[in-house]
Amino acid sequence: MIIRQPAQPFPRGYTPVTEIDGAHANMLMDFGILKLGPGESWSSDGPTERAFLLMTGEVTLKWEDTSGTQTADITRKSVLDQEPVALHVPTGIPVTVTSGNAESELAVQGVRNDTRFTPRLWKPGEYRSERFGEGTLQDTSTRLVRTIFDAATAPESGMVLGEVVNHPGKWSSYPPHDHAQPEVYHYRFFPEQGFGHAEKEDEVFKVRNLDSYAIPPGVTHSQCAAPGYVMYYIWMIPHLPNDRFGPDSRVFRQEHTWVMDGTAPIWPDADLATVQKYQKEQTQ
Repeated sequence: MIIRQPAQPFPRGYTPVTEIDGAHANMLMDFGILKLGPGESWSSDGPTERAFLLMTGEVTLKWEDTSGTQTADITRKSVLDQEPVALHVPTGIPVTVTSGNAESELAVQGVRNDTRFTPRLWKPGEYRSERFGEGTLQDTSTRLVRTIFDAATAPESGMVLGEVVNHPGKWSSYPPHDHAQPEVYHYRFFPEQGFGHAEKEDEVFKVRNLDSYAIPPGVTHSQCAAPGYVMYYIWMIPHLPNDRFGPDSRVFRQEHTWVMDGTAPIWPDADLATVQKYQKEQTQ
């Protein structure tokens, strides 16, 4: 379902969007937006594993590890043009976020997980940042996918965190796919009056700036951005006890897997008869 946010910015402080023990509990995950004014601080020591992803602003992060108190000063002016930095801590580690001289906004994700691990500040160059869809399908599904951590890179974690920069007028989460775990998307559009369309099986929803999308387990999903508008979204997945999400966890709809071949003929670059013949051969 689409979780609508009023057409104004999030208020100061922490605003929950999904809650493990509250709204949208079937997502198995806490997710919310933290907004701080200049010089404001916010602390978290809840009983969950947590990740703090800076979207805009400048903040000082403070946390504890086996070496003592750690701090990091991070700045981000654009989610489109700058790679993310995210602090990832296990259950029981207090974290304080202090905003600098301007307003700051962060996404905060959490899951229940008793596994102990060393807190980590994920920086550019330490995670996968890939251009999906480039050079195929006449570049109609070109997007930038930043997988900050998943089962392959953070085996001790109980969750997955990433970002997608969906190019204007193009598709992402494509071909249509599903997976055993629930997932949450959180959207921002540039310019802000932009919009896109998100699928839930055969239902289609219009998504706008500040919206979120709660995707139940096993539900096929895919989406696109309106021409002229960049669709940025954060994607978050909780691992299941016996089914962790990794690079190979997506199950694509069989009838559309033929488009994943980079050499697949596409009209009008190829005549329709050639396209139909290829498609039938690949999906039989």
